[in-house]
Amino acid sequence: MNYPVITILNAGPGMGFYIPGVVMHRQLIQQGITAHVHVFESFYKEEKKEIIPKIKSSFQENFALAVLAHNLARDPQNAVDEEAIAELVDRWAQEKRSHFVVFSGFWLPILHLYQQQVPHPVYIDCCHLDADYSVSWKMYPEYREQMTNIWFHNWTDRTINFYLNVDGKEPIDFNNRSNNLIVHGGGWGLGDFETKARALYETPFELSLVSYAERDFSKEDQRINFFRLSSAWNIWDLDNDGKHGFPPLYAVDRATNFTERILPASDYSPLYDIVKTSKAIICKPGAGTLIDSLSAATPLIILEPYGKSEDKNGLLWKHYGLGISFDEWAETNYSMEILEQMHQNLLKLKSEASNYLDYFLSKTAETD
Repeated sequence: MNYPVITILNAGPGMGFYIPGVVMHRQLIQQGITAHVHVFESFYKEEKKEIIPKIKSSFQENFALAVLAHNLARDPQNAVDEEAIAELVDRWAQEKRSHFVVFSGFWLPILHLYQQQVPHPVYIDCCHLDADYSVSWKMYPEYREQMTNIWFHNWTDRTINFYLNVDGKEPIDFNNRSNNLIVHGGGWGLGDFETKARALYETPFELSLVSYAERDFSKEDQRINFFRLSSAWNIWDLDNDGKHGFPPLYAVDRATNFTERILPASDYSPLYDIVKTSKAIICKPGAGTLIDSLSAATPLIILEPYGKSEDKNGLLWKHYGLGISFDEWAETNYSMEILEQMHQNLLKLKSEASNYLDYFLSKTAETD
């Protein structure tokens, strides 16, 4: 079957609205479908790009500051290079691009401009990965309402409608997994996840923790298996093939004097290989974490959310028994039985939801 060119539009600042789009792009390419990914921050003016790593570092050190800045977020359109955006829109028009999958509302004014310029129909799926409107989607309701809104997870309706099958495989059976817990702070390393990990030292669980900066791992507790997410990588960086890829993740090897070994990236983030073999994820309830949790049927131990949309994410996961707050889990003496029940609940909810890629290709074939 012939499909039109698919354009996938991602954005930061974290990984939750970036990695799912890159995963979808890779899966489309695997099926022989021409697809392109554009990342909003790639079109930032250089002076704006230079600020982002500094902001990330500040937010990692002060979660309260990160939440405050999140709540005060402003329209980023003034930060983009207008000439570069104009060239992009002109290229879309020349190629008669007609089908768009959008993971961030920051793209909506640009898509609205494109719709006004071309005579052919333009089909736009606005993919909401949070269970409530995240900041980027709230900014442009007048554009959003003219497009197709796809809710993967929705707190208002108490629904889980779609999932991304990240590695294309069935989830690993709970009893065939290690007793590992993967602990991280999302794409930017936010929150008190390291403090929570220390509370688990005396439990039977193994701990894998993602660090977001270079450090002397020889001075860290021996009970933690460390991984390090590259702090030098930026969301607009391209891989050796000139494509948008995944942030490099390194395993820290105690047996070889704490040398770091980069984990191979395939068609999904190497972090997902740890998620899918773990008994639970301990993290704030970000959009990307929900995608991983449902795809792998890995329960979520919920840390403090980053903003209102993440708060709704956590509420939805708790509503269906897919996650539990860290403190509530601690009150059960870190029950393994609760984790297994949440795993079963995830399998059930996933079986009742639709694979978004399959859904998208089915309806795209009808409009082509």
